[in-house]
Amino acid sequence: MKVIHYIGSLGFGGIERLVYNLVNEQNKRQILETGIGVGKLKGEFKTEFESLNTQLIDFDLNSGFDLNPFKILQIAKHLKRFDVLHLHGFHLSVALAAVWSRKKIIYTEHGNFGLGRRIKASDRLSFFFRKLFFKSTKAIICCNSKFTKQYVETKFYSGKRLKLVYNGSALNHKVNDNLKRKLKEKYDANYIIGTSSRLAGFKKVDRLIAVFAQYVRVNPKSLLVIVGDGIERKNLEKQVSELKLQDHVVFEGYQSEVTTYQSIFDVSVFPSLNEPFGLVAIECYSQKKPVLVFNDGGGITEIVSRFEPEDVCLDTKAMIKRLNYYFENEFAWKDHHMDQLSYFSVKRMEQDYYNEYTSIVRS
Repeated sequence: MKVIHYIGSLGFGGIERLVYNLVNEQNKRQILETGIGVGKLKGEFKTEFESLNTQLIDFDLNSGFDLNPFKILQIAKHLKRFDVLHLHGFHLSVALAAVWSRKKIIYTEHGNFGLGRRIKASDRLSFFFRKLFFKSTKAIICCNSKFTKQYVETKFYSGKRLKLVYNGSALNHKVNDNLKRKLKEKYDANYIIGTSSRLAGFKKVDRLIAVFAQYVRVNPKSLLVIVGDGIERKNLEKQVSELKLQDHVVFEGYQSEVTTYQSIFDVSVFPSLNEPFGLVAIECYSQKKPVLVFNDGGGITEIVSRFEPEDVCLDTKAMIKRLNYYFENEFAWKDHHMDQLSYFSVKRMEQDYYNEYTSIVRS
């Protein structure tokens, strides 16, 4: 069976990382041949993708509405060489080429709904065509969380072709012991609260800073470490300055070895509002670290509630209470935590998608 995945770029984002891990796992099946079609063959993750021993095909698309008929024909020509087309995002040209190819289509909805930012006219147009694509084709639509599935049912499509397939993590990210030692020496604190995410949109890191401003009064030696970058960074730095927290908050920016940073956190907090999934929570649990979220966090709350339901916090007061709990009590790793970690592995996700591939090919 031949399967081609479509992603927009090879940037270092959550979708790209997931597809990389998924294809890497799929390549272990001798009966499966994979390919990856890319909107634009560039990005920070390009070298890693090239190491997969999987064909990379440049679709050479310049924007979400690059409707060059020649390019669409070329993309369709590439797609016809495969049995299953697995799309991880919506681009009108790719959608048209997929339909034209008459091949079986799996579409993973990763929750790209524009949540947490201003919706532009181009977004509305893209949503319209995505809705049309979902309704008028026979594509199997796989959602990465119950939150995403409910959103799709409300705004795009509700029917038998809608499935739930949770994302999975590789769980084998290595910790750099030398860097870990340096970080522990650098952070002169008895309690490290950390977050690692893109500083934009629904990530709502400003909520975490506001919570920390209250918590640091209870524990003056605590430290907030923020790993990640994005368009909200300047606003967040301004917030920290206005709250006079400069001595208690560290902005580390983008870090390629994010797992090592996660390994030194005493507790991880992800204050997202309506996050479609939240793979980062799995990454932190793989380091046996507790994770706190708000109950309006979307898909990420589904993960945390399966590990520790009490760590899904109703409000700021509840969050501060759980922060203090983990300051006074070590996170106890239990057998059921290991079971949940296995469930959210890339191995389980790969098997789920393989089942969908075989089912749709036989239909």
